[in-house]
Amino acid sequence: MGEIASVLSEHLGRTVSYIPETIDEAYASRAVYGAPRWQVDGWVSTYTAIAAGELATVTHDIPEVVGHPARSLEQVLAATDSAG
Repeated sequence: MGEIASVLSEHLGRTVSYIPETIDEAYASRAVYGAPRWQVDGWVSTYTAIAAGELATVTHDIPEVVGHPARSLEQVLAATDSAG
């Protein structure tokens, strides 16, 4: 998430910060939305999976599902800039 904040900061020309949270802090920060516990569990588990590197692998499924190779965040941002 820190790397994503850095890429966004560079792209946007302003500072985007990522502040890591403990599990308890993550639950507390998401509780303010009033979502059911199962949904908050899902939000927090997504971030713990990212932190553990569980979402770091790019598979061959991406091109099959979306019809083009996987792209980096930088490529997505560049494509968004040129589209609008």
